[in-house]
Amino acid sequence: MKNSDTIYDPQEDSYLLEESVKKYSRGTVLDMGTGSGIQGIAALSRKEVSGVAFCDVNLEALGYVKQRIPETTKKVSFIHSDLFSKISKKLKFDTIIFNPPYLPEDELDKEKLITTGGKEGNEIILKFLEDAKLYLAMDGQILLLFSSLSGKGAIAEKIRELGYDKNLLSKKGMFMEQLYVYLLKIHDANMIKGHRGIVEMKTLKIKGKDVKVAIKRSLTEHYDAKGEAKFLAILNRKGIGPKLLKFDAGSNSIIMQYIDGDRILDYFGRKDTSKKNIFEVISKILGQLFIMDSLGINKLEMTNPYKHIIIKDNKSDNPVMIDFERCIYTQKPKNVTQFIQFLCSGKLDNILKGKGINIDSDKMFEIARDYKRDMDKKYIEKILKNIM
Repeated sequence: MKNSDTIYDPQEDSYLLEESVKKYSRGTVLDMGTGSGIQGIAALSRKEVSGVAFCDVNLEALGYVKQRIPETTKKVSFIHSDLFSKISKKLKFDTIIFNPPYLPEDELDKEKLITTGGKEGNEIILKFLEDAKLYLAMDGQILLLFSSLSGKGAIAEKIRELGYDKNLLSKKGMFMEQLYVYLLKIHDANMIKGHRGIVEMKTLKIKGKDVKVAIKRSLTEHYDAKGEAKFLAILNRKGIGPKLLKFDAGSNSIIMQYIDGDRILDYFGRKDTSKKNIFEVISKILGQLFIMDSLGINKLEMTNPYKHIIIKDNKSDNPVMIDFERCIYTQKPKNVTQFIQFLCSGKLDNILKGKGINIDSDKMFEIARDYKRDMDKKYIEKILKNIM
């Protein structure tokens, strides 16, 4: 039977963290400071989790959790340790969960073991963050909860200092405090984090050759690799987008050709980029966008495509659109008209004027209105004529 003096009863903080554990935990999981076991047990319910290690400095807590888990459950283990002090550095975890004691020291607190995080309330958290990096598997993640009472600024500074990428998953206002749940990952220059997915650059051996690829997988449950693969396969047949190499349903990921080069605004702003180069890029992109409009596929990001158009190998005849995760079918696609908005935007205007290109915005928007009416290719020619 649980003793509330030595084992933390699940409270609002526990349930807030549990929500994220049920969405994001994966692979091998370490439930640090397990207490009642609520987080590790939540992780066990996910098919993406291959095993859970329950860890606590309190033997009574570990004994209580053992009683809660059926003996037939094979993918669990128990570790008696004060943070990572007794955990072998050979062990690597895909997910580390921590709902730490986070309250500042209070002489009147009768439950210091399970509530107090140190004099400032964050000492245990800071120590955990320093050590946890050694126990994360490649692309491993931490699900961490803390309170505004813990000294949020000091924790944020430690996260930055240690080189973690952070993503706020949820927060909840309580009486006199705010609770935060963060997903932390070790920053990797070969990884790019988006809103839904994470892209990793690797070199793989394909048909006996070293090929640089981009591997995109889910960062949140909202990323649909199957959907992106479907649109990419369709557009590849029209010469649009990076070449799709593989879709893996099991890991909700895709492998595609890596596109090396400058982003569109960076390329336009280069000293060695000529007016002719810019015109060629715009012409190629408009041609691709017209094809997408003709197919009824809307990309949704073309009003601000800075991250979505790469000039491959910095050659103006080879602009490549990337990132098709938000594509949808629609009877009224807006790829060309959105790109016209981008061409007329203030952020591009100064760059183009510096290259001797003056766009008549009124004329452009007039063409856009006409294009929306019947989507004829002749309007692409009018756009290009206006730019020239």
